[in-house]
Amino acid sequence: MTRLAFLSPVSPPLRILEVRGGVPEDSIPVGPDRALVVGDPSADLGGCRVYDMSAALVAIEVENEALLNRVTELTEFPAAGSILRGVPAVVERRGGGFRLFVPQELSEYVAETIDSLRSGL
Repeated sequence: MTRLAFLSPVSPPLRILEVRGGVPEDSIPVGPDRALVVGDPSADLGGCRVYDMSAALVAIEVENEALLNRVTELTEFPAAGSILRGVPAVVERRGGGFRLFVPQELSEYVAETIDSLRSGL
């Protein structure tokens, strides 16, 4: 089954901001004084440097912990680290699943690999 654009409207892009100089509440810490803010920022970002990472990072959702354990050795979330033996990623728990933020140029590889792992479960 194919996705027909005129029948299935495209979701609005996910806004991803990197904040430097502080870690706002409800953000994902990625280092000392650095964080990702996903969606519309409700936190006060005054005094921080803010970079729009929406075009640089892609969000990939993983539905369960068993699949995530096959992708990464990270165990505490949110976390910044490595998935698939070398791909940099930020991982956050989202509902019953997880959301992985990976570089745009590696997103196709990550999505295809996760789909392959998913079919093996």
